[in-house]
Amino acid sequence: MIRNLFEIPIFIGDIDVDKIKLKQFDFKDTWLSKTKSTYNTTFNKDIKDVIEQDSIIYLLRTLANLLEEKIEEKFYIELLNIWENIYSNNDFQEPHIHANSDYSFIIYKEVDEDGGKTVFLNPNRNVIESFSNINHKYENGFRPACQKGQVILFPSFLEHMVLKTSNQHTISGNISYNKNTQ
Repeated sequence: MIRNLFEIPIFIGDIDVDKIKLKQFDFKDTWLSKTKSTYNTTFNKDIKDVIEQDSIIYLLRTLANLLEEKIEEKFYIELLNIWENIYSNNDFQEPHIHANSDYSFIIYKEVDEDGGKTVFLNPNRNVIESFSNINHKYENGFRPACQKGQVILFPSFLEHMVLKTSNQHTISGNISYNKNTQ
């Protein structure tokens, strides 16, 4: 018998990027990578000052539908924050997590022909690397080939990064999850 331990689901689905209407904010060099992002200008703002109400409703419905593929109990999700990233001139994003949230998402507005450059890192990759005889049996990372008009939803604790790219425009954000419905 084989049993997979410690499963970490990620959810990939389609999304109409034209229905995600963010208000205009300045793009600034952000993080160690100096990627152009609205993160610094939108992160601590009231969500209604960042995104149109119709967009919030559409986005939360889309994300809830993805979660319902795995979660059978009733739940409530709330959009905590949202921002845009523009990758050009071999921009990248160093490995990171999204603290103080339950799930995070990436919407792919523009991507290279071979898909988005997001890589999810195996939480045990450092331990796996230390076992030289079996490390080839386990993946250290996973790169979903998400295309324009797709969204990926994942637990916020899952470390991820963006490989160097010169043609990617994403919308990222965080949600809270509550098993009590409101």
